[in-house]
Amino acid sequence: MMARSLRPRGARRACAVALACALVAGCGTPGPALPEAELATEPVDPVDPVDPVDPVEPSTSFPADDGELLDPQDPVQCDPSISVPSDGPALVVTDPDILDPFQLERVLAQILARAGETEMTPLGLLQRLFDTENTTAGAVFPDNIHCDSPENRAFTNAAPVDCPRAEGALARSPDLFTPGRPDYFAPVALVNRFDLATRAMDTCGEYRMIYAKQSGRDDPDNRLFLIFEGALSNPTPGDIMTCSSPAALWASLEGKDPATITASLEAFYFDGLPGFAPLVDPNHFGLLSSDDGTYGSQRGQVRVSQRMQDPWEMRELRLTTPGKSELPRLLFAPTTVKNNPAPTLYAPGSSEPTDAALMFVDSFRMNVTLLAAARVPGIRMEVPSGVNAGESAVSGRAMTDYAALLARDTPLLDQIEEEIARAQPDLSCPPGDPLTAESILKRASVQSCAGCHAPEQFLGPERKIGCGLEWPGTLGEVHIDERGALSPALTEVFLPHRASVMTTFLQACDTGAILDNLLPAASDTILPI
Repeated sequence: MMARSLRPRGARRACAVALACALVAGCGTPGPALPEAELATEPVDPVDPVDPVDPVEPSTSFPADDGELLDPQDPVQCDPSISVPSDGPALVVTDPDILDPFQLERVLAQILARAGETEMTPLGLLQRLFDTENTTAGAVFPDNIHCDSPENRAFTNAAPVDCPRAEGALARSPDLFTPGRPDYFAPVALVNRFDLATRAMDTCGEYRMIYAKQSGRDDPDNRLFLIFEGALSNPTPGDIMTCSSPAALWASLEGKDPATITASLEAFYFDGLPGFAPLVDPNHFGLLSSDDGTYGSQRGQVRVSQRMQDPWEMRELRLTTPGKSELPRLLFAPTTVKNNPAPTLYAPGSSEPTDAALMFVDSFRMNVTLLAAARVPGIRMEVPSGVNAGESAVSGRAMTDYAALLARDTPLLDQIEEEIARAQPDLSCPPGDPLTAESILKRASVQSCAGCHAPEQFLGPERKIGCGLEWPGTLGEVHIDERGALSPALTEVFLPHRASVMTTFLQACDTGAILDNLLPAASDTILPI
């Protein structure tokens, strides 16, 4: 059935189309980047934390009743000819020439400037991020949050397993922005995660910038990635069609020359589309989030994937204004790794289990229906914030191998089997490969950061997760490596899924399908970079 127009009403539609055309033609002029020497030595002139932006005309695209437009002004029929490829710049950009203007120093300088922060430097902000992995006794910056600080919200639910870590030494490094040096963080990818828009419709998904430590190109024991995951605020919350502008911009990159792609993405990340703040804004990296929020309710974050020591592990931080005189006005503070129940909470046979231990066990029993999805992209998990750990590791005590951890918990396994029978998922599993309690726990493991990025460590080389499904393979512990190579999981499974979500949205033919593609507003789903 042909749905009514899902495109923006007149003013917004014209704005989105005109903007995309102008940027494709090379007319979108990004703001000038500060020279490296200035960034390293000169303070940035402060600007208002929220710059005024062009107003966006409100509209009613998704009323709560039947999903059809209430206002028929400027009706536009759907366009089923639109198609977003899964193997082009509409979803991932890894060309080094295009990435060169996206230096991490420039990104951090703009975050500080838009926050009105004049005392902190980009280098100091990044050094303090790494200082969170030092103990208070071994701190580089005494006025910072450390892995053993009482203020460290990452370890509210479970104490840290690895504190300190070797990565804390980078808090002393002067070379984090110096190309060619082992500690330099080079841009390796820009990633469109429009598919992470939720039914809250308060953002237009996430748009990511991935940086890799230079040493990791040659030294497998000295690897570290920083993933800046900006959640682009929707200027008209509740109206997902406002997000037509960023979606159309990214789709327009297909087939364009590198110079045009660079200009378009610089405008998106550093200047902002009409009606939108730039992606590089403090509000998009966790400043609007809560430490108690679940993944779907978060408003951006920074993730660290690291191996300067064993085990390889992932951590999560968000921009925050601590509001304490003894701490800086703005910093990256650790928070729990979402969708990552802490293994150390498990207390088998305890006569008086804690509330957190009970929630930990219930996290799996209550997620059977979500974990039993028939397709890999549909598998997800929703975990209460009170059980998440502050680290997600591929080995050791913080390893999120739930199938191994819970293998002998017969009562829990029986409960999961009962939930499978009660849910009665229509899966048509192949003979000899049913969906079992063990399958559910394996699927839960690959919903954690560590499990998703290093599935063979949890599932074995065949990566079987029951009912005929295999979790797709990665590049060891990453989905995008230091040279911009993409994992099979991305190229064969997740990028095609994201392309389908984008295509459905831009075609504007099926209201129900567009809504179905939005994540639940409080989902803890973690999908790969």
